[in-house]
Amino acid sequence: MGAGGAGVSALARVFLARGDEVSGCDVKESETTGELEEAGVRIMLGHDPEHVLGQDLLVYSGAIKRSPELDAARAMAVKVVSRAEMLAQLINETDSIAVAGTAGKTTVTHMVGHILVTAGYDPTVLVGDGLVAETDESDGTLTLHHPQRAIVTNIELDHPDHFRNVDAVRDLFQWFIEGLPDTGLAVLCADDELARELRPKARKVTYGFRHGATYRCEPVRPFPIYRGADLLGHVNLRQPGRHNIQNATGAAAMALELGIGFDDVASALHTFPGAHRRMEFLGVYQGAAVYDDYAHHPTKVRATIEAARELRHRRLVVVFQPHRYSRLSALMHDFARAFEGADRVFVLDVYSAGEENVSGVRAEDLAHQVPQALYVGDFAKAKEALSELVGPDDLILLMGAGDIKKLGDELAHKV
Repeated sequence: MGAGGAGVSALARVFLARGDEVSGCDVKESETTGELEEAGVRIMLGHDPEHVLGQDLLVYSGAIKRSPELDAARAMAVKVVSRAEMLAQLINETDSIAVAGTAGKTTVTHMVGHILVTAGYDPTVLVGDGLVAETDESDGTLTLHHPQRAIVTNIELDHPDHFRNVDAVRDLFQWFIEGLPDTGLAVLCADDELARELRPKARKVTYGFRHGATYRCEPVRPFPIYRGADLLGHVNLRQPGRHNIQNATGAAAMALELGIGFDDVASALHTFPGAHRRMEFLGVYQGAAVYDDYAHHPTKVRATIEAARELRHRRLVVVFQPHRYSRLSALMHDFARAFEGADRVFVLDVYSAGEENVSGVRAEDLAHQVPQALYVGDFAKAKEALSELVGPDDLILLMGAGDIKKLGDELAHKV
């Protein structure tokens, strides 16, 4: 249930790869449900208790609290588990690598998987070579996961709807990292103080720009990786941004610790195609390149803008869709300072993700605090503003964790 979501759809693909018969439902069609249908998943729209007839297992999105399917499955003694519980089960019963952190975990997960595949492993199916999985701290279910190895990219307050402060987030990550077995491995980002200070029972290695990191990189292109004082070699990474050098070093650290040679690691990272919705090029609008990114936290926004500035452009024009009222309210001051590298910023209405606006915060509040920003509200007004401003050699950067990619597809004539 919730087959159009990133987490549930990924699990559907895992079950397909194992040879299981898979069906799914969601309230509406989407690009993701279409891709699942093409892969062999039977997709149904809407809610109906008959969806669970003949099923052995029902996996549901954490966003679903009540539904006819859940009631019917429990009444029929069909096994019911949440997405987080199912992912934890898969991680816990395999030779697994879990990637956790507030920022960067999606890219690092893809990088680790790409390195392993290039090196001859098969991490996309849960036999033989194990599982590489992104894990989520947003609702506290991170503690369900007990992998053999883990990477932690950083620790920040990103979900104020669930955590009272960053100390509570740190405690969750400490609990998670303590769950690694004594024979396991913890790969921690040395550049993030809270991640660096985690205390695992497992063997600990660190990575990043910080002097003293087990695997140290430098912010140049191609970038070097050192193990201690020894230069292992250089990596020519396609993805822009200092944060992606850091991400690649974290993925490299895990792969090297698994015994993969540096030449194979460097070759894989050079061919890494990038992750979906991470500085993803969509097309051209009025001569301006259009990029889309999932950034929805101040740290991610700032890093993505810095990466975009490395690309050739005349002006960098950002369209930002805030995600969740609670996040915008709690991090307003940080958001206001995150757009300094942009020449122009258009702010859309908040994508609520089903959340009530308890604080009364508005997207206009953010626009008023960013000198180069203008509140535009909806996609139509954003497109109108862009049509009057951008031209050849400009770069349009869309950011947000909501449905802002629809605007990008429209600009790039993909819809």
